[in-house]
Amino acid sequence: MTLLEELGIDPSAFIWEDLALCNGMDTNLFFDDYEADKQVARQIDECCLSCPVFKECQTEGVDGNYGVFGAVYWNGSGKPDQNRNEHKTEAVWQRIRERLVE
Repeated sequence: MTLLEELGIDPSAFIWEDLALCNGMDTNLFFDDYEADKQVARQIDECCLSCPVFKECQTEGVDGNYGVFGAVYWNGSGKPDQNRNEHKTEAVWQRIRERLVE
């Protein structure tokens, strides 16, 4: 059950992006800045891991987008970009996996 369902919110009644913690943030943080600065990348990862629409966002990356979706930098083919995610520790990957099964 997703957080939205736990709150009694019908996910089809709105656009998930409206509830994203990153809504309104500079998109460069999820592309160029993430690629260039590991500190920015870690901060964006933490933002994503706290987001109520984490699963919905990650689905966008799996569906073939590139950039950061659900705390993972995707390569555009539905796979994580190994180089852009190399800053992640095993503990961060574990937190990502845990958020996917909530």
